[in-house]
Amino acid sequence: MNKLMCVLGICVILIISFTADTLAMPEYSTRLGEPCGTCHVSAAGGGLRTPRGQAWVAQEKGNTIPTLEESLQVLGVKLKTDPADYAAPKTTPPAPEPLRTRFERTMLFMHLLEYEGN
Repeated sequence: MNKLMCVLGICVILIISFTADTLAMPEYSTRLGEPCGTCHVSAAGGGLRTPRGQAWVAQEKGNTIPTLEESLQVLGVKLKTDPADYAAPKTTPPAPEPLRTRFERTMLFMHLLEYEGN
């Protein structure tokens, strides 16, 4: 009997939670006539906001949601790019050191072997 009650309780909770999500309509979405996904990353609403949602909140939740371009301007995103922002400064690289031959490296090693210390 206890198992049956637990199963029924879980079923009731699941049914209530699923119907509550499908019937719920946030007041902002209803007022503005826009789906939740306009302002939120999740199409169901809630959680992280898109740039449009962030700008709408920054503008004190007006009666219209700003376009993406307006949103980026409100958020301080630089819309016009300058190639200098992305290009490396033009400098000449330093000249490479001359290559050492095997003979030179061998001779250096031989000098180290002959070194008797201080």
